Amino acid sequence: MTPVPKTNRFICIHGHFYQPPRENPWLEAVEREETASPYHDWNERILTECYAPNSRSRIQNEKGQITQISNNYQKISFNFGPTLLSWMEEKARITLKGVEQADCQSQKDQEGHGNALAQAYNHIILPLAGDRDLLTQVRWGKRDFQKRFNREPEGMWIPETAVNLKTLEILTREGIKFTILAPHQAKRFRPLGQKQWTEVHGNINPRRPYWCNLPGGQKIALFFYDGGLAHGIAFENYLQNGEILLQRLLNGFDPQDPGPQLVHAATDGESYGHHRLFGDMALAYALHSLDNDPAVQLTNYGRFLAQFPPGFEVEIHENTSWSCAHGIERWRADCGCRVGGPENRQSWRGPLREGLDRLKKELDLLFENRAAYFLKDPWEARDAYIDVLLDRSPENLERFFTEQGNKQALTLEDRVQTLKLLEMQRGGLLMFTSCAWFFDEISGLETTQILKYACRAIQIAKDFGSDLEEPLLGFLKKAPSNKREFGDGKKIWDVKVRPFTVDLSRVMAHYAIGSIYQKNSKNRIHCYQMSNQDQLILPQNGSHLAVGRLKVSSTITLEEQERIFAVLHFGGVDFQCHLKPYQTLEEYETFKRDIVNRYKSASLGDVYDWIKETFDPRRFYLIDLFSEERERLINLLLQERMETHIHLLEEWIKEDTGTLIKLIEMGVALPDPMQTALTLILDRTLEKGIDEAFPPGEQSEGLQEFFERSQELGYPLPKGQVQGRIERRIEKEIRQLRLYLDPGRLFTAIQKMIHLCRLFDVPLNLWNVQNSFLDACKDLPQNKPEYRDLYQAFAREIDLPSEVITWEAG
Repeated sequence: MTPVPKTNRFICIHGHFYQPPRENPWLEAVEREETASPYHDWNERILTECYAPNSRSRIQNEKGQITQISNNYQKISFNFGPTLLSWMEEKARITLKGVEQADCQSQKDQEGHGNALAQAYNHIILPLAGDRDLLTQVRWGKRDFQKRFNREPEGMWIPETAVNLKTLEILTREGIKFTILAPHQAKRFRPLGQKQWTEVHGNINPRRPYWCNLPGGQKIALFFYDGGLAHGIAFENYLQNGEILLQRLLNGFDPQDPGPQLVHAATDGESYGHHRLFGDMALAYALHSLDNDPAVQLTNYGRFLAQFPPGFEVEIHENTSWSCAHGIERWRADCGCRVGGPENRQSWRGPLREGLDRLKKELDLLFENRAAYFLKDPWEARDAYIDVLLDRSPENLERFFTEQGNKQALTLEDRVQTLKLLEMQRGGLLMFTSCAWFFDEISGLETTQILKYACRAIQIAKDFGSDLEEPLLGFLKKAPSNKREFGDGKKIWDVKVRPFTVDLSRVMAHYAIGSIYQKNSKNRIHCYQMSNQDQLILPQNGSHLAVGRLKVSSTITLEEQERIFAVLHFGGVDFQCHLKPYQTLEEYETFKRDIVNRYKSASLGDVYDWIKETFDPRRFYLIDLFSEERERLINLLLQERMETHIHLLEEWIKEDTGTLIKLIEMGVALPDPMQTALTLILDRTLEKGIDEAFPPGEQSEGLQEFFERSQELGYPLPKGQVQGRIERRIEKEIRQLRLYLDPGRLFTAIQKMIHLCRLFDVPLNLWNVQNSFLDACKDLPQNKPEYRDLYQAFAREIDLPSEVITWEAG
């Protein structure tokens, strides 16, 4: 029996936390995104600004002192995109654990109803999807939720709240009880049992749920969020401070209505920290205040629905969404919805949608025909493939093939073909991720990303004899870019998509070239398992020869190859890698002996000519390495030469220090070469100063020297860079606190560093340092209670009150 609530006033804040899948589809890894600088990629940046802060948000008093640390996810309704959660599982486990624990705690707080909602898998516009894809999106989203939160979802977030009756029917068929829509998506409503409808014209009462009766005889509960409140949170100043947000929430009630009311708003979760800096703290303050206000009660949608079942039914405007004034046209036409100015046109949206729709039909036909040879029911197997995406262990893969295979024992080659077909289907789903159409420009990060998924699907289809690239390029030619340098979608495909294509040969070339300057101890390159069967590296007169035998296998499709490789490094950044099939060990040993003898006795040109005749015609160069490894290798190659140049610059600046000071005193701008040299030298001084401080020892004056030298020379400190480096190093040392036999020495070194930063007006953001320290306190050994005073003293130095420290029991 549902307990009787103490109040009729309820508040629920929903955060839709989502980022599009960013992984390179050939590597299953997110590569560096320069636009996210100084962070590695946008996921990492938004994690730092939003997802992590909301798991440990600070509540401050009027003096700005921390009084409490709050996991906001315990008090709000939320959903996380499944593909984002997959990334967090690998890159942000602490934050993910905080999210999962919050849902678990909320079930205890909210009478068994958790705060988390599921989401359709990769955020496609469901009304534009075919029936099979719509069902798979819902099933994959639901299964991902079950795995992450260990329960059945009650509600599901519909991407962009794009809705039609077919979508709602699929949700109810899959056991979903409710979803959330924008107020303008309601068409009309009426009390249960009455015949008269009331047209709402975008102004439906958002403070209660509604039943939506569906053509198949089922029904689903709909919550229409408060549009004004949501707009204020997302686009106005409601997150400027917690008191403003608190008052706006309390003002959402209707004083004339004595019945139960739910004031609720749904926005992008990124509003709380990413879109609005420190928005998480405004949210934490408001939640804390509401939690201590007996006149209102924080709730979630599942609990409110159980306590107050709908007394009204509603009809919706089909094919509408929360972010397009024209329904769902934003994702298939130049409807006028845009992010930038009116000079940008989106006439590329239609051809892109048409081309991908056409490609999807061909992929589906190929899948259905070919997969039927391996699978009992290809489409049921695709729905079940989410279990493989969540767990690619050999045991789970065996379970999948046992349940879905149409033979008692599929051979390894059968399994490779099956997995490739399923991966082709995954690419066919990911290429419809909604963000690709949301923004103004077809060459943008989001659109080129989904084109990469399309390219991967096309690559697999070609392995099965279907060349689907040219038809798509025909549509892309009709998709004009707003940027003159690209012209149209085909040029973007040629420049920003096709060059990223990876096959097993390119993976082996990547490994082989990289092995010359750094012996590869790695047995894994992203989603590829490497097995170095043999390798020999010979240097000679500034050149190198690497020869060996290498086996690679994909952890995604299980396909594998073994090749002989030969890499010639002519010096500098000039590399060439050649591959040929491996036949027998005897043949390989003969070949290796021949090439080594030639390298030792013949000219480099003769060796190169022989390799060209002996190996496959395809060649690989430094440009073919995956981007971050290429950067690492280039830095390694240039390191010795750069050290020589920097030493010369140091001598120059040392000799002309007096001239520098006089120029600065006269207010004369330094010549560009001198300014560049000074920047490089001080940057090295900073790095050296930070390194010397840890582990704590005698050499600890380098950082002070950097600050004093910068001040003496009138050098404008790049405070952001200095701050970031010092913060990251302090955090690193705190994470290793357990390794210090004498933590007092570490604390003293960190305190000195913090005081120096304050002295020279370099503000530090100690958020991550505080979190790492609090984790370290939890792990404080039971037999070291004498450290507690020491830890508490250090806590004060990093602005943490002792009240927020949780010690290990004992």
